[in-house]
Amino acid sequence: MSLKALVIGASGFLGGSILRSRDPRFEFIGPEKSVCDITDAASVRETFDALRPKIVLLCAALADIDRCETHPDLAHAINVAAAKTVASECARTGARLLFTSSGAVFDGTAETYHECDPPHPLSVYGKTKAEAEAAIREIVPDAAIVRLSLVLGFSPHGGTNALLDKLHAALQQGEAVRAPADEYRNAIDAGTLTKWILDLAPEASGIFHLGSSDAISRYQLVRKLAVSMGYSSDLVLPADSSPDRAPRGQRHMLVPGKIHQYSRVPAPTSLQTIERCIHVNF
Repeated sequence: MSLKALVIGASGFLGGSILRSRDPRFEFIGPEKSVCDITDAASVRETFDALRPKIVLLCAALADIDRCETHPDLAHAINVAAAKTVASECARTGARLLFTSSGAVFDGTAETYHECDPPHPLSVYGKTKAEAEAAIREIVPDAAIVRLSLVLGFSPHGGTNALLDKLHAALQQGEAVRAPADEYRNAIDAGTLTKWILDLAPEASGIFHLGSSDAISRYQLVRKLAVSMGYSSDLVLPADSSPDRAPRGQRHMLVPGKIHQYSRVPAPTSLQTIERCIHVNF
């Protein structure tokens, strides 16, 4: 019998990828059945009472790091207060919770980060994610928290923060694209990530780092993505530092240490991740 899984944030990039999964273990509940305003506690409670999910995948967030910096109250309302509301409903109804967090909970000064390392965020976004993690672990101790350095793929619809959608649109117009050469991430493609999340959802608890087995700079990453999409790497230039950007960690290499306990899907290399997100979706 399949498990009823409520995907909160189903209209977003990752949530949409999860909804497209044909994993027979789950009966997914998406936006067509759930009109849930996570900033409204009454709306969240009504949704839980009406749908009675066994598993809740909380993918909704204000993930634009620069917007979080300029709108800290909004970031807190969505990334912290709403997450606590959802966690409280999971505790009340006995639903399992999987929460998507970020490598931005770290300051990026270490070579690598493991699941046991304590958070030390630089940005408003990172601080809200770290605060939400702590609250969720207190409210729902058996929740699974997955930290992501960077997720790659095309959104099934517009209006999301998906990097590839923005990159493809710019390159298609022949526009130059700039990317930081001093920020390193171990990105993961949405397809692999979806498989990992669904392997974790039924019974995993604790913190998990999900990403490729190695990190490369955003500049090199975007150059390789451009070439894989059939564009010249000459269109990709190193980004100049900007005082208007929110602070970002230099190196977010989130070592995928525990995922093998729950999933047989191995961690891909950065190059494999690029090929998967382009040639599976492009």
